[in-house]
Amino acid sequence: MEIVKQIARFILLVLLQVLVFNNYAFLGYMNPYIYLLFLLYLPTSISRSGLLIISFFLGLSIDLFENTGGIHASASLFIGFIRPYLLKAVSQRQGDDLSSFSIRDMALPNSLIYSASAIFIHHFIMFWLEEFSFKNFTVVLLRTIYSSIFTLVFVVLIQLWNFRRRE
Repeated sequence: MEIVKQIARFILLVLLQVLVFNNYAFLGYMNPYIYLLFLLYLPTSISRSGLLIISFFLGLSIDLFENTGGIHASASLFIGFIRPYLLKAVSQRQGDDLSSFSIRDMALPNSLIYSASAIFIHHFIMFWLEEFSFKNFTVVLLRTIYSSIFTLVFVVLIQLWNFRRRE
């Protein structure tokens, strides 16, 4: 039953990203990428190889709809790679404790730090690969900061909604 729920969430977030959120581009710099919620909230018990495969296919599905040549797949794959390290740093758990850990059990400040870090890294990699040069580094950095803030607002709203629903 859990796998069906995850597949439905995968499809829902990809469709929301492609059909709704890709149509937002405020001031030419800000674009929310909410499909990252899927990677952020995957169970921590998932295997490392499974996480990398899922990350790649999530980014690839966005790339196929946007015709962006693999930048989302690359950035998502990197987030899938560093996700366990980010979780260890934020949750302050070690080794096997992390496999039984749930992100939904994380305190809100730690959850925000984890989400903001992953979102910023993802966006920086994605925009840098899109530009593929340090010539316009300020533009890459501005797009990263603005889009990260915009994405984080949506993530926070969803986290608060889920937090209130649990109580």
